[in-house]
Amino acid sequence: MNMCEIKTEFRIVMLLVVTVFLSIVSAHAGGNLDPAFGDQGRVVTDFGIDDDEALALAVQPDGKILLAGFSTNSVLKDVAVARYQPDGKLDTSFHSTGYTTFNPGDGNAMAQAIVVQEDGKIVIAGTADNGANEASSAVFLVRLTDSGSLDTSFGTSGRLVLPLDGKSGNAHDLQVAPDGDIVVAGTAGGSTGLQAMIARVDPSGKLDTAFGTDGFVLIDREYETAAHSLVVQSDTSILLAGYSKPEGVAGPSLFRLKADGAIDESFGTNGEVRITDMEGEAIIYDMAAQDDGRLVVVGTYDNGEYREVIMGRFLTSGQIDTSFGTAGMVRSDLGYDSVGYGVAVQKDGAILVTGYTETVKGKDFILLRYGAENTADEASTTGATGTATETAGTTTDSDAAASPSNTAVGNQAATAVEEGASSETGDGISPETAVDEAIATYIADTVSLYDDAGRALAVLPDGKVLAAGYSSNGDDNDFVLLQYSAVAMSALAESTALTAGGVSSTYYHIATTPITNIGRNSAISGGEIVQIAGGSASTIPTVTERGVCYGTARHPVYRPAETTDTTDTTDDSTDSILPPVTKENSFNYKTVLYGQTSDGSGVGTFGSNIVEITPNTRYYVRAYAVLSDETVIYGNELSFETSDACFIATAAYGSVLDAHVVVLRNFRDRYLRGNGLGQALIDRYYQFSPMIAEVIEGNDVLKQVVRVCLWPWVAFSYLMLEFAIWVKITLMLLAALIGGVAVYSLKSNVKPRNIT
Repeated sequence: MNMCEIKTEFRIVMLLVVTVFLSIVSAHAGGNLDPAFGDQGRVVTDFGIDDDEALALAVQPDGKILLAGFSTNSVLKDVAVARYQPDGKLDTSFHSTGYTTFNPGDGNAMAQAIVVQEDGKIVIAGTADNGANEASSAVFLVRLTDSGSLDTSFGTSGRLVLPLDGKSGNAHDLQVAPDGDIVVAGTAGGSTGLQAMIARVDPSGKLDTAFGTDGFVLIDREYETAAHSLVVQSDTSILLAGYSKPEGVAGPSLFRLKADGAIDESFGTNGEVRITDMEGEAIIYDMAAQDDGRLVVVGTYDNGEYREVIMGRFLTSGQIDTSFGTAGMVRSDLGYDSVGYGVAVQKDGAILVTGYTETVKGKDFILLRYGAENTADEASTTGATGTATETAGTTTDSDAAASPSNTAVGNQAATAVEEGASSETGDGISPETAVDEAIATYIADTVSLYDDAGRALAVLPDGKVLAAGYSSNGDDNDFVLLQYSAVAMSALAESTALTAGGVSSTYYHIATTPITNIGRNSAISGGEIVQIAGGSASTIPTVTERGVCYGTARHPVYRPAETTDTTDTTDDSTDSILPPVTKENSFNYKTVLYGQTSDGSGVGTFGSNIVEITPNTRYYVRAYAVLSDETVIYGNELSFETSDACFIATAAYGSVLDAHVVVLRNFRDRYLRGNGLGQALIDRYYQFSPMIAEVIEGNDVLKQVVRVCLWPWVAFSYLMLEFAIWVKITLMLLAALIGGVAVYSLKSNVKPRNIT
């Protein structure tokens, strides 16, 4: 080896190191999380031995951020509180380390709500047991000073345990009333079942005996009730949200009390408004007030197969707001078991929801956005896999096309189902019309390769959004705090608001079926056509053909002759209108610009298989009907994005859900997407890898060889995804040092040539 070769190899080593270093620094620059916050938009806090989970979030007037929840030692759970600077760094002026743990009793304890008083003191509400009987728990309040120490002027040495007269209790929410009193809501129960509970405490930590009975109120009914959230309204009345079980099945319920704790009999029936006629169990977990006083709630609904996220909105009078959707309630079906835990309202009136969806890979952090026009327009989920979005439908044929959204998305189907119009009946509100469906799309970010979930939200004055919860590292859970950038939130706000329920024309109402089974090159949709005009068959044109049309541009239209435009990267064949269904593991890669299906004739419902389309591409879809008078009518427009295709890794490991494939895909999404060079590499990979993958898939020996070749890249990707930035930079510098030493060693071993 001569000196020129050594110098060339050294330059190559240094170039690789610099390239990787720049990719670290630039990661997420164009993503949904704020790269200036924490580690590229994420902060993970590990308190020690076992699971740590953040359950509550509060933002101080100075911009500092408080998280509260629990930390598990080797035996019990303790209350855990952490405070961060606005840039995501731990605030060392808080308990010297930025976080603290304590226990108000002898058993398990956790904080479930946190608020900041006007004087800067921090109030925490939570639940604790005595260690001997975990089924018997108590509600406690703790107040901390701004520095994180117990405020001994509050209660007894900074603590107050509510005397529940022998009942077991749980705290769920906490607010400071305008007069400075502290209001806490939750449940208390015994042998007769749970009851919604509310207590009022004065600023000194003593129960306000003028409120209810000695400072307490139980929503004492013949059936179970619970309060998970509370809002102190402008007239000082108190609104509770949770559930009730008058018939043994939990249903969303609101309760209102007067300022003195008396039940407000003018509210619903006996102070309660309940959503009825939901077939499965439904529970409200959080509630927030909009600027106009209307109240939005979020929770979960059991559809019989899995749980969905539900949203609702109520007027200040307690009546359901029928302008929200079509009946005041919206169900968001993400295709897997999903729960909405936290809700917040943006300045423009849009509603944000966080929680989780549990896919085959585990729990994933979600962020849903419901637009200011009362319908779900965007949703974000971490580590998820497809998307579908409904946009405004049209009633006339149009060739107008808009560019697809540039919002980065995952590939997990999301469906928002809006109940029909409603009327109040007795003590509940029941939908009376057929269920309409809408679709929500989402953007995707990776929190971890394991379980993660959101529990609380906060909207900052500059438009950024904080979401808190937990993230697993594979061994235990840790506090996690995400900050979504204002740019990402603006992108969500700019997306087209949804219009559910389809489109009506002179004779027919036509609706597009929500997109399901979204894969790499296929999806399922369909439609429903209902005749809405009276008259004889001779005067009403019949439906001679029906189906769905789809394309990469907005407003796809029915094309009587030329039906599919396909750019084929593998051969020169032409696709037909109904190509054969391809298996999900197919590596066919075609750039399909538009197409349509033909699914019979007449009114009624129909299904449509959308097949052999392009991976990692956004498509717009709407149902169509061709009438006998040659008129073409269209349903509401939906959009979805096909899932990505890590072709070679998938062929080698056998599944898109294999852990190795997931690591490589997450590395690609985090470090390659969003920059020109990275996207160019992805595009080139998509061009050539399908043919290679097809060969690998059919050869077991090649599979093993490719796995060995991919192992260093998988390990490198895992390093980049899971370790802090200082660790990455240190390892990169170490690699550069080792490379330099290796080159120097080679140089030293070069023997000089004898010149004769």
